[in-house]
Amino acid sequence: MNVRVVGAGEPAQALRSALAGVGLIERSGEPAAFVCALDDLPRAIAMRELSQVTGPIVVLTDDAASAIEAGADDAGGTPREVARRVSARLRAPKLARAEEAPAAEPASPGKRQKPLILVVEDDEDARVVLTELLRPRYDVDAVGDGETALKRAAELNPDLVLLDLFLPGMDGFGALTGLRRNSRTADTPVIFLSAQGDAETKSQGLSLGAADYLAKPFSEQELMARVDRTLKLAAQKEHFRALAQTDGLTGLPNFRSFHARLEEEVARAHRYGHPLSCAMVDLDGLKEINDRLGHAAGNRAIVALADAVREELRDTDFAARYGGDEFVVLLPQTGESQAAQFAERLRRQLIEVGKTAGLPVRGSIGVAAVDSQELDSPDAAEDLLRRADEALYRAKRSGRDRVEVAHVEH
Repeated sequence: MNVRVVGAGEPAQALRSALAGVGLIERSGEPAAFVCALDDLPRAIAMRELSQVTGPIVVLTDDAASAIEAGADDAGGTPREVARRVSARLRAPKLARAEEAPAAEPASPGKRQKPLILVVEDDEDARVVLTELLRPRYDVDAVGDGETALKRAAELNPDLVLLDLFLPGMDGFGALTGLRRNSRTADTPVIFLSAQGDAETKSQGLSLGAADYLAKPFSEQELMARVDRTLKLAAQKEHFRALAQTDGLTGLPNFRSFHARLEEEVARAHRYGHPLSCAMVDLDGLKEINDRLGHAAGNRAIVALADAVREELRDTDFAARYGGDEFVVLLPQTGESQAAQFAERLRRQLIEVGKTAGLPVRGSIGVAAVDSQELDSPDAAEDLLRRADEALYRAKRSGRDRVEVAHVEH
């Protein structure tokens, strides 16, 4: 992956060396993350905005709280810690909505080299002209009717839809309504294109959720300006949505995001007859670390725990910071014995991560699992979490630094 080091001199060179040690090299092209010393943070923020990417900014500083307050996403006290934080964030699970079927997700906009625009225009000549105008800057797919547009949008997950108002069969208003009803395309921005530019028609389009309305005929300059503006606003909205669902210290999803995902995973497990497990993890001895080494060391210990959790996650797993020094992991398609094995690996990984961080990082873990029959209950999600929490409490009472598995209830 491409990582941009902002700044010069000895700190920048040390950061480059540390990043290379974890396989992250500074190359040309769109950066996946920005790295800098604290003095270069304003420049890094500006560079990220200019490049129109949403990758994290990780700062080299001993004052992580001030760096994050100033606009950084993360911070580390040494170049090696910065490199580790960047690597962990780039490997972090992406926030995604669970789908109705366990099919592979289409490529997300963040993985594309260019934004993808779906042009919906029944006039073939106009369709060709729009495609030729847009293609130098964007990837373009074009269709001629509303029904096909709905199918293509669900398949491609475009970054923007240019939607003609007058289409054969389903008109533009109907197509927009269909886009909003599909979870895959509910948030996709739409710009209406129409020769009918009266205030009532524009108002109707915008009230249905269109991002903009472009009256025909329009110039190339106006088209590109409207497209560029809409894409930038959509990227900002997505960025702030992700921030609202992300824990600022660790970069993992937060409490709010976890509870939404828990309900989705319980529903999915029930639908497809898969087992589901949950692991609750609590950092042992945080108060002692804070009292003896200071709260900055306590924060580093929490971050180290988050890093250990990331190391053990599969692509289908979901981890979140539940609050304070407590974390929770959802393990889809995982039974009780497999979940217990995961928890034991994590417990051992915590010790190794603690050694790297120079801190006494240990953890108590409670595990609970449910099968498809137990998921019939409307309280299945709450029960799973409660049982994992009870198992965690037993691990704490039994001496800490251990794994306890919840008793199966019948």
